[in-house]
Amino acid sequence: MDSLETLLQRGAEWDLQGLVREANARLPRYLPQEFGSQRVREAVTARLVRHYTGLGMLDEPLRAGREARYSARHLLQLLVVRRLMAEGHGASALGDLARRKSDAELLAMLEGGVALTARETPSALAYLAGLREQYRMPPAPIPAAPPPTEAAPQAELRWRRFEIAPGLELHVREDFRPPKTPSELDTLLRHLRERLETQKPRRR
Repeated sequence: MDSLETLLQRGAEWDLQGLVREANARLPRYLPQEFGSQRVREAVTARLVRHYTGLGMLDEPLRAGREARYSARHLLQLLVVRRLMAEGHGASALGDLARRKSDAELLAMLEGGVALTARETPSALAYLAGLREQYRMPPAPIPAAPPPTEAAPQAELRWRRFEIAPGLELHVREDFRPPKTPSELDTLLRHLRERLETQKPRRR
């Protein structure tokens, strides 16, 4: 069986069924042994590939006339997505991660050049997944203010504290409103991820 690097170099392509066969032949090598649900470990199917593509997790297929063609890059993306999901990352947290990575970065993630396990410290993806779930919760109702009668000192706004993960707390002021659109949520989560990635652990 050719290596993934060789497939990339020679520009290998398959139809949808060919991609499915190639992915299932290689998948056992890249799935972690102690993580992942049985559902994630099940064979890749054509329907699953279409589902991931529809969610924006994989590149759109190439076109040769009316036929959809899949390249070695599609294979790398599919293997990376299945591995990360086996390690506990949900589809909503992964988003278009595999599409934003270069071929070299995807190879590194599969071959161990990039740490994937969250056994010791939850990754930024895990944090973001938790934050997404937090924002799905309905905001606490805020009592309606009485009609103004005369000028009064402005009440101090209160803060609510949520523990997202060990060592990470989220402080929310009572007048905060969660994002109303997916793009607003993605912008907020991107800012949070950037702040988390710049946080350096304290040396002991």
